Amino acid sequence: MYLDFLVKIPEAAGKITYRKRDDSCYVYYEYDRIYDPTRKFTNVKRAMIGKQSKADH
Repeated sequence: MYLDFLVKIPEAAGKITYRKRDDSCYVYYEYDRIYDPTRKFTNVKRAMIGKQSKADH
């Protein structure tokens, strides 16, 4: 289901990331980080929360 309305992007410091793909910009929310000591690497869990509006950033 796709809804057609604008919402405010949350202002959570360090939790919101933007990824540009083609001519659209997608907004992701980071909800967890898991450190793997064997690989010495942090796995980030993110969920897409929407697409940034071109008319109203």
